[in-house]
Amino acid sequence: MAVGRITKRSVEAIPLPVGTARAYLWDDTLKGFGVMVTGKGARSYLVQYQIGGRGAATRRYTIGRHGSPWTAERARDYATDILEMIRKGVDPVDHARQSREAAAEGKKDAARLAFDTYADTFGRKYIDAKGLRSGEDIKSVFRRDLTPVFKGRSLSAIRRAEIADCLDTIADRSMSAAVKAHKWLRKLFLWAVDRGDIGASPMDGMAPPGKDGERTRVLKGDELRAVWVAAGAMGEPYASFVKLLMLTGQRLREVAGMTWDEVDLEKAQWIIPAARTKNKREHLVPLAPLVASILTARFPKKESRKGPVFTTDGDKPINGFSKPKAKLDDEVAKALSSFDGSALPIMQPWVFHDLRRSFSTGCQSLGFPIEHTEAAINHVSGKRGGLVRVYQLWEYQPEKVAVMAAWARHVEAIVSDSSNNVIPLASARA
Repeated sequence: MAVGRITKRSVEAIPLPVGTARAYLWDDTLKGFGVMVTGKGARSYLVQYQIGGRGAATRRYTIGRHGSPWTAERARDYATDILEMIRKGVDPVDHARQSREAAAEGKKDAARLAFDTYADTFGRKYIDAKGLRSGEDIKSVFRRDLTPVFKGRSLSAIRRAEIADCLDTIADRSMSAAVKAHKWLRKLFLWAVDRGDIGASPMDGMAPPGKDGERTRVLKGDELRAVWVAAGAMGEPYASFVKLLMLTGQRLREVAGMTWDEVDLEKAQWIIPAARTKNKREHLVPLAPLVASILTARFPKKESRKGPVFTTDGDKPINGFSKPKAKLDDEVAKALSSFDGSALPIMQPWVFHDLRRSFSTGCQSLGFPIEHTEAAINHVSGKRGGLVRVYQLWEYQPEKVAVMAAWARHVEAIVSDSSNNVIPLASARA
């Protein structure tokens, strides 16, 4: 066994062994520190040691190959640290293995805690698992406003100041959107804390960016006409989708999720199943002649009336409304500018839900009692069972038919550019 001072010169002077044999040089001052040389000329620094006293197996820890970065001097310093670790009872081979495993686990955790990945997990395991009625709207908050900002960032690395900047940017566009983003981002962080994925939420005690006041936006006259004209310019399925939102007053996702199994054009009825309504009540929507004609024009043949009514692939209902809404807004601006003598060159911000409010407010302005209007849009709370629940489906049915027909005629008069955009009450309720 060759022993001597390990230096650059002595290491490079070790003759190559024959075949698969190995040649060694052990340092004469640092016990256990050595160099191994293979027949192919590879020269590696190592430490040979025992843990557990006499009779324990001899083990070797490889420091690295001779060259850059492992010079003889640097390898000696590292071997000194390794031997001190061994003196304290720590096996460097086991320690290195555990470090590799921890690093691999750290990479897995980093990937799992990446914001975009974690937001998807939150969507499945919290939003979907709880069956939140506004689940798709909540997910759209992440897709539109949060994930693009924090994508790829570890949840534990996101700072409070960054969140504040993000919310400020959203608030510049819409305070309502900023309040929603604050609410659901805060919920995501609290959920992560509860699961033990992070130690603390960076949003603890963080106030919302503002107040999300009750919306009162109602579209009337040229605004309704502009939305109708703009919808027609979008092409299907969004043209008829927007028009049915306006004409029926039903909720965004109730209309978007309409299927032909729910519609009976011969009876002029649309029954929304309880699973798709906010109050979990089956809801019968009478279809005004204008609504029925829109659906019939799109699907004149009965055999084509299968699956979702509003779909881009023939399989799934439309979903994701921010891009269509942006396109619709562009078309609304064009429509308004084309109206002769329009007093609305720029339309104030609005959202799809404002069409539902416009329906409700408009029907009341036509003289219908509020209970008839609320029955038409299924704005009824409370739980009932047995036969009462069955009869609820037909509650106010004649009144709902009158409401739907009158509102459709009212809208039709507006969009036809009639000189009188409001139908007289007697005519509306005829």
